[in-house]
Amino acid sequence: MVRIRMQRLGRTHRPFYRIAAAEKRVKRDGKVLENLGWYNPVEKDPEKQLILHSDRIRYWLSVGAQPSDTVMDILGKQDLLTPKLKDAWLAKREADRNRVSCKVAVSTAEKAQAGLTSIPGLADVDVDTAPFAATIAEALKEAKAAVATADPKAADAARAKAEGALRAASAAVEAARVEKQKAQEAEAARKAAEEAAQAAAAPETTDASAEAPQA
Repeated sequence: MVRIRMQRLGRTHRPFYRIAAAEKRVKRDGKVLENLGWYNPVEKDPEKQLILHSDRIRYWLSVGAQPSDTVMDILGKQDLLTPKLKDAWLAKREADRNRVSCKVAVSTAEKAQAGLTSIPGLADVDVDTAPFAATIAEALKEAKAAVATADPKAADAARAKAEGALRAASAAVEAARVEKQKAQEAEAARKAAEEAAQAAAAPETTDASAEAPQA
């Protein structure tokens, strides 16, 4: 099989690439079948950065030559791909864009995992976070699967699932905190009432003792 690929030439920090047709089994810097153009990323003139022999590229593509991913992108942008290759290139670009958005869902789920253990007030209340952790772990797994399949809808669902679990855990902690605070306030009020009752009874006892006749 013939591949259309790039060969790096040039010096250190000044790369220069030859775009060539070569047998797939030939090493990257080995003998080529035909030079099909050049790419010079350090060239300041945009019109001189890329030189392509369009007719020869079309010929090699017509006889089944397969471009590398990098060359495919270059040829796609220059509208030199065959209809079949162009469809594949556009599909790959769409999948790549989808994977980028899917990775956001993975990051969100990972942050939710970390955030679950640092919910404010968690250490002061008795809340079982295991169910929430399981849900977030499941969402993370689903988000990673969405990256593999480039499925943004599944990624969005996984992200929402992780965020929802973290919100539910935070709400549970807050509810437990409020309940604990109410219990503490009720206990404090009860003790205050007892102390007040004791304080009110103490003078009566003292007065009664003072008024008792002496023998």
